[in-house]
Amino acid sequence: MRVTCSTQNLGQGLHIVSRAVSSRTTLPILNNVLMEATPGKLRLTATNLEIGIKQAIDAEVQEEGSITVPARLLTDYVSANPDASISMTLDKKNQSLKLKSEHFDADIRGIDPADFPPVPSGTEGRKVQLSQADLKDAIEQTVIAASSDEGRPVLTGVYAQLNGGHVTFAATDGHRLAVKTLAVPADGQQPDTMVIPARALAELSRILKGGSEQVDLTVAPQKNQVFFKAGDVELMSRLIEGTYPNYKQVIPNDTTTTITLKTQDLLTTTKVVSLFARDAANVVKFKAEGGKLTLTANTSEVGQNTADVEAKIDGNDLQVAFNAKYVLDVLGIIGADEVTLGFTGPLNPGMIKPVGKDDYLYIIMPVRVAM
Repeated sequence: MRVTCSTQNLGQGLHIVSRAVSSRTTLPILNNVLMEATPGKLRLTATNLEIGIKQAIDAEVQEEGSITVPARLLTDYVSANPDASISMTLDKKNQSLKLKSEHFDADIRGIDPADFPPVPSGTEGRKVQLSQADLKDAIEQTVIAASSDEGRPVLTGVYAQLNGGHVTFAATDGHRLAVKTLAVPADGQQPDTMVIPARALAELSRILKGGSEQVDLTVAPQKNQVFFKAGDVELMSRLIEGTYPNYKQVIPNDTTTTITLKTQDLLTTTKVVSLFARDAANVVKFKAEGGKLTLTANTSEVGQNTADVEAKIDGNDLQVAFNAKYVLDVLGIIGADEVTLGFTGPLNPGMIKPVGKDDYLYIIMPVRVAM
């Protein structure tokens, strides 16, 4: 193996695939990145057995070959190297990779690539095409509601349904629910459902650049893996086994109180008021009365903070309390100038939706406190 490539391109590629490198493993090879020199390309692969990421970068390949080397060391070395290009030569006898640039020479001990676990590509299965921008938004707007509690593994994932001309993503941790629907070309097939680990989708979101470029989503025929391909980058993830709860039953059919206001106004006000709620379970009270929305937080040891927000209020007066973090999380990524808050009572779930869009909704369970 002899290959020369841009230091910048190699650094960027390593940064992408190293997100899949295992941080805790008893298998030393999972700390490594697989490097494969093929005609005109250097292919990088990393996996932790749950997630696998592949990246192909342009390279001048004098001799084909492959090796695995410690991902962190190589990534840090290349990122810190100021030289424009770098040449790599494999000493197959010693399984070491020699790196040479204008000012630096290095020798990194590797492990035989024959021991590297295979990372499949999504060449077969049901395929759906999405724009990078749409998929990136869908991920960011739903993973915030996924659970981090490994006690219920299915809730640590994002439920996805392929149904006709739509792909629906949903996530819930039992305290909130986020649902995003994207339009896709209808393929005439029966609905498919799966639960994708939220961590895998979060890594995919970091990879996606946005824009109109397409992403191929492929579900393996065995329904145990999902693949995403965006340009020269591929991400594979195992799917989570288990039955996802029926999230639709907590979505209100109608509302008795509707509040419409500017997203930034509510975001700023909630952020400032919630400073006084950090020692009181982060609870902020929302009061819609007399055509005015008032936010209040108070803690006996700290004090209290009250603010009014300019809003249009339709329906019944209302007093309800929420965990401010859940409100701030959605307002920061909802992607709309105005939002609508919908309520059916102080003890029922509240709904937040972007004005002018029907493809996203966010449900929050209220907090029971004395008003």
